[in-house]
Amino acid sequence: MVRLNTDSYLKINIVEKMILSADLIFIVMYGLIQTVYNQRKQQLFEDLYSDADVPDQFLLRRTLAQALKDCPAVIPSHGTDWVLCTLTQYEKSEEDTVRVFQAVMKYVGKPLAVGMVNEKIKMRSASDIADSCMVGIGLFREYLERMHQHRAAPSVDYYTQLGSVTFHKLGFDDIADNFCGWTEFLEKELTL
Repeated sequence: MVRLNTDSYLKINIVEKMILSADLIFIVMYGLIQTVYNQRKQQLFEDLYSDADVPDQFLLRRTLAQALKDCPAVIPSHGTDWVLCTLTQYEKSEEDTVRVFQAVMKYVGKPLAVGMVNEKIKMRSASDIADSCMVGIGLFREYLERMHQHRAAPSVDYYTQLGSVTFHKLGFDDIADNFCGWTEFLEKELTL
């Protein structure tokens, strides 16, 4: 009998979700395609996308995200789709992009607590720690800096190291090695 520790199970669960997410990316993008392109161009885009290999699909997603920059009405109706397409502009692997997308979406409309313990002073899961560090730094850097200066909270550098180490622990070495790049990309591209 094989016993899995919690982190192994968590990694398997995340990989299964990413495979499902990667398969559904085009379905999620469909609303965005309708927003940006007329019916003829929609069909051409869909045909091109379905015939493309993975690198070309990433290129098409980046093209769609670029077209969305001129379409502010898309955010309220297709915010999730917009986030995913915007993340593809960073030109990292599909696995890494989907994992960062999951981290960002985990905190949409929910309170964000950055660090190792939750509001009940209990240890958080490795996934929650990694995600909260990435989203906290990427979207709320100034707030974290103020908390460090005025309330003796840990520094942004601490959260950067914590997030990077935790992504390594989860097996997402490319995200961990480029943690600062991801947070800078989030800070630059996901501001409204």
